[in-house]
Amino acid sequence: MKSPSSNANLFLAAIVGCLVLLNILGLRAFGRFDATRDKVYTLADASRQTLEKLEEPVTVTAYFTSDLPPPYAGNARYVRDLLEEFRSASKGRLAFEFLDPMSQETSEDQETKRETKRDIFGRVFREPTSVEKELAQAGVQPVEIRVIEDDQMQTKRAYMGIVVQHQEKKEVIPVVQDTRTLEYDLTTLVRKLTRPKTPVLGVVQGHDAPRLHEKLRTLQTLLSQMYEVRPVDLSGKERVDAEVDALLVIGPRTAFAPAELKALDQFIMSGKSAAFFLDAVQVDLKTFEPTEATHGLGPLLATYGFQLGDQLVADVESAQLSVQERRGFMLVNMPVPYPFIPMLERLEGDSPITEGLSGVNLPFTTVVTATAPEGAQATVLAKSSRKSWLEPKPFNIDPRRDWRTESPSLSGPHSLMVQVSGKLKSHFASEAQASTPSGTPVLAQSQGEPRVIVAGGSSALWDDFMGRPNQALLLNIADWLLLDPALLKMRTRGMAEAPLQQELSAPTRNAVKFGNAFGIPFALAAFGLVRWRRREARRATVTI
Repeated sequence: MKSPSSNANLFLAAIVGCLVLLNILGLRAFGRFDATRDKVYTLADASRQTLEKLEEPVTVTAYFTSDLPPPYAGNARYVRDLLEEFRSASKGRLAFEFLDPMSQETSEDQETKRETKRDIFGRVFREPTSVEKELAQAGVQPVEIRVIEDDQMQTKRAYMGIVVQHQEKKEVIPVVQDTRTLEYDLTTLVRKLTRPKTPVLGVVQGHDAPRLHEKLRTLQTLLSQMYEVRPVDLSGKERVDAEVDALLVIGPRTAFAPAELKALDQFIMSGKSAAFFLDAVQVDLKTFEPTEATHGLGPLLATYGFQLGDQLVADVESAQLSVQERRGFMLVNMPVPYPFIPMLERLEGDSPITEGLSGVNLPFTTVVTATAPEGAQATVLAKSSRKSWLEPKPFNIDPRRDWRTESPSLSGPHSLMVQVSGKLKSHFASEAQASTPSGTPVLAQSQGEPRVIVAGGSSALWDDFMGRPNQALLLNIADWLLLDPALLKMRTRGMAEAPLQQELSAPTRNAVKFGNAFGIPFALAAFGLVRWRRREARRATVTI
């Protein structure tokens, strides 16, 4: 008969053996529990689909300096966990390694780091090591962070970059400082490296529209990460180049010629998609002088079901502008509400374009409505608040306008951005029996189901207003036009705020606030007290 001690030893050995076996299995199987509302720690469907479809190996190298202080150490752990999930979802086709650049340094590199020099101004510097040169060539940049070493605050050079490689192609994330969009960034880079053709997104130029290298630099930079952004000049053309997969028409101020209108119409009739950001007026942000826009696209878009307004939408829920005011002998910058830049607390509908987005601003916008033609569907994407109204011409958009003497008639909400998708009829359907000068037949009805978006202003895409919410909206629109909706939900995960309801009474608000601060500790203390009293009661009933 075995003694109790030997049974206990066997039980302990069995537990240790199970733990060892679980650790061995865990080397090949990665998983974690995600309790967040938006599942920000769970791979999105777009990521899983991308990784499962990999046919050739992809290599990811993460360069992270070891022993980073908070919050950078947390970023490193997140990157490692995310790459583990990527590897698991790809069934090994995506491999990664986590390297500390300092561990790759040779003795010569160590000697180089000890040798310092001075420039003509007396500033101390040193030559880069071979590892630093190699990382610089790869596109991984060092960052200076503050650390406490030997009880002193010091500046330390650290690396937090990622390199993604597929065959001979390579993409780089130079510095990982914000992990909120890292999954989206990595997924888009993997897609970009492994897809056979880069989609072409055309931006119509001319007609006094903003140029890509002037007011639309941020737009071009963002879209170029996933697509080939190509300027499109329609003058003298009867068709848009066949290589263009989708079109953006942003802020034209002068009228399109009939042949250009036909080129836009036939592009959509070919089954491709387009987004129109059209102004009633364009505003000089230095002088706030409005200039009327006469693009002449209204009749064309009316054929697809859109109606364009000509009054500016003003909204109490708006952004603020900094205005200089004289106080005595000084000029002081004062923030003032500016109703002609509506700030949208949330966007409308269940479209993947708008899901999860908040804080988008649509400056100097007009009303846009849509009635879906037969065979198509119309969806409102953005509305002003209930505290909005319409400003008639001539527009007084001076930021110093004294609103204390005015009482506008609130008539909101007003529709500001609309999408129509499905079967569409051509604006030139009556010419369907004819052909263009080159012999190309005119299409009377769309092939497939094109997608069209119309917004009542173009300033939202200018560099001046390209905050993070507007950037996400732009990228969502581009993905939607190019039939790549899988990325849309992932991009906006975690962006939606969850504030307390504004209608809460003061007692309810205080109850929630103090309940969060003291409720959980009190509940735990009460639970411990009840357990202790029950245990004491059981002891009192035990007789020896």
